[in-house]
Amino acid sequence: MTTAASPSPHAVCQRELVEAAVLAPSPDNNQPWRFAPGPDGLAIDLDPRRALPSDVNSMFDLLGLGAAVENACIAARQLGFEPRVDYGAQPAGSVADLSRSAATITLSAGGRGDSLFPHLAARCTCRKLYSTRPLPDRSVDRMAWAARRFSAVELDWITDRPRIRTFARLLMKSDRIRFEYEPFHNEIFRQLRFSADEAERTRDGLDVRTLELPPGAGLILRKLRPWNRMKWVHRLGLGRLLTLPSALSVVRSGALGVLCVGEPTPTRFLEGGRALQRIWLSAHAEGLSMQPLGSLPIFVAHLEQLHGRKLSPQHERVVRKLIRRLEDLLPAARGKTLLIAFRLGYATAPKFRSLRRLAEDVTVGSTAEAPPP
Repeated sequence: MTTAASPSPHAVCQRELVEAAVLAPSPDNNQPWRFAPGPDGLAIDLDPRRALPSDVNSMFDLLGLGAAVENACIAARQLGFEPRVDYGAQPAGSVADLSRSAATITLSAGGRGDSLFPHLAARCTCRKLYSTRPLPDRSVDRMAWAARRFSAVELDWITDRPRIRTFARLLMKSDRIRFEYEPFHNEIFRQLRFSADEAERTRDGLDVRTLELPPGAGLILRKLRPWNRMKWVHRLGLGRLLTLPSALSVVRSGALGVLCVGEPTPTRFLEGGRALQRIWLSAHAEGLSMQPLGSLPIFVAHLEQLHGRKLSPQHERVVRKLIRRLEDLLPAARGKTLLIAFRLGYATAPKFRSLRRLAEDVTVGSTAEAPPP
């Protein structure tokens, strides 16, 4: 009598892992990943062609990559495999120019289904105004438990209304930098997709329909694409109006979360992305909506990690003040690397969702692989 052999990892349809991975969030939906199937699993690496100019040491891209890694691990367990993740490894057969910050998932038999698997495809960014009612302790505990899998990542909460309003004011000031500095302005408009046809053609970036803008605001935003027009907006003192929607969205939230790590290394960024994704999936399982808030962390990183090299002297002074106020608001974050903040609350599901590139478009060696637009 013979027993059935356990399935071998190389026999797994790795397309299923890639299809799960690409459902992960990424900065401005830039989808900065490439996948290389191997005999025992899958390598996931940065695609430098899709990097955002405002990113710092690939921090946000690696957060997205970490989220994709976690999705692939969740899918692997659902297929009956136990994943092991190694950071910085390049397995035999990977292409020579893959990033040194690669993560490799090695599969072995024996995985058990992950309770978060049903939420992979349903999770999305919701930019609507949320209910301000407090989150149940049970939900907060479950999200905190999700983050504790990654011991190097620290999760802090902002739950009282005065501190939420304070954070909203800080975010409004950091958002202004994105609109006031030409390279960051150009990056925003590079990522925006102003028509359904454009969103479908690229399957990346920010479909303006997902931004939950008031009627007519999308047209106004499109008119501000040329930098010369945006400069006039700032000269007239109207630039701050562009930041009001994000500040209002923070005020209209049930709670805020903040992720930090002790040191700004690729491995910590990847682990932060994995933690963020499990928090987000856990939030969805609790019936909560969620939206990342990236402008404050990225400009703090510009000062702390790049020493302000890409900031104007005026913006450097603004960021220094923001850091002091943030440390007063979150004393536990002092001396740590701020990775990402996010808001949570109850809201109806968004009508439109960001698209994702197809598995064959992001797999190394596929004939469909092409550079970004």
